[in-house]
Amino acid sequence: MQKHSNKRRTTILDVAKKAGVSKTTVSRYLGKQYDELAADTRKKIEAAIEALDYKPNRMAAGLKGGRSYLIGMVVADITNPFTTKILHAAETLCRNKGYSLMVCNTNNDPQVERDYIFMLQSHRIDGLIINTTGKNNQFLTQMAEQKTSVVLVDRKIPELGFDSIGVDNITATEEAVQFLISKNYESIAFFSEPIDGVSTRRERLSAFQSVLAMHGNSSMQHVYEADFSQTLDLEDKLDHFLKSTKGKKRAIFSANGVVSLGLIKAMKKRGLVIPDDMAIIGFDDPDWAEIHTPALTTISQPTTAIGRTVIERVFKRIEGDTAPPKDIVLPAELLVRHSTI
Repeated sequence: MQKHSNKRRTTILDVAKKAGVSKTTVSRYLGKQYDELAADTRKKIEAAIEALDYKPNRMAAGLKGGRSYLIGMVVADITNPFTTKILHAAETLCRNKGYSLMVCNTNNDPQVERDYIFMLQSHRIDGLIINTTGKNNQFLTQMAEQKTSVVLVDRKIPELGFDSIGVDNITATEEAVQFLISKNYESIAFFSEPIDGVSTRRERLSAFQSVLAMHGNSSMQHVYEADFSQTLDLEDKLDHFLKSTKGKKRAIFSANGVVSLGLIKAMKKRGLVIPDDMAIIGFDDPDWAEIHTPALTTISQPTTAIGRTVIERVFKRIEGDTAPPKDIVLPAELLVRHSTI
């Protein structure tokens, strides 16, 4: 039979008595209001907490004050290196501020996203950071109406009126395509996962098309949307590009790191040599890009800065900032390596 401990849970009052201070003073210490406490008082409280092995019930304390000290983060694809780098930066800053980050992965599935939104609501999160599918706008609006601070990361939906943080997709894509044109590529393909209202993919495609149109050669561009969970779909579209551009100097612009990896695997399967048979340039700069042979030319996104900025924005809103929503756009950097001649 399982034995149950009769040991009473240590309380704030126990800590206060041992430290020789008031319960209010201990509460100020736990609330990190250190500027209101003398150094000697802080040391006494620290010693009492250590001696009693006191572990504060942050959730209970937060709910009394109207906060849960939980931030929800809903991401579209946790396997994407872009996402994991943002998560790392966001979690570090969250922890430093005394909050816990609840991470949910939707695999770009709107129904899964909806389920996670409802689950996070039940946990009374203080803020939500979301890399949204764009299919659950009404539920995000409802969360905001219930005083949950919502911030969009990477993908924008201006009509929702939320802060959004991402990169300058248009300028970065324009620079990359101009670079390919300067290298005298005769046919350039844009490969992406299904665009379907995803703002980042839409912006990158628009910039890709506008630069090529500016050069007056519409036959130069080829656009492919592929389901990258289905290898055959990707390979069929790559084969179409190869067949329709035979004998031409070719290059691919890849819309993100997941797309780049899928394309490189398919190219190597066909015995294609990069960049001799076909060049490739990718949006995102995963760790493997620099060590791949040949090293991949990429557009590097400031993932750490994005992660920090989304957390800073959500905390601003939690703390009562009612200023108009901000669309924060950070610059990306073109890193030229050997996958483009």
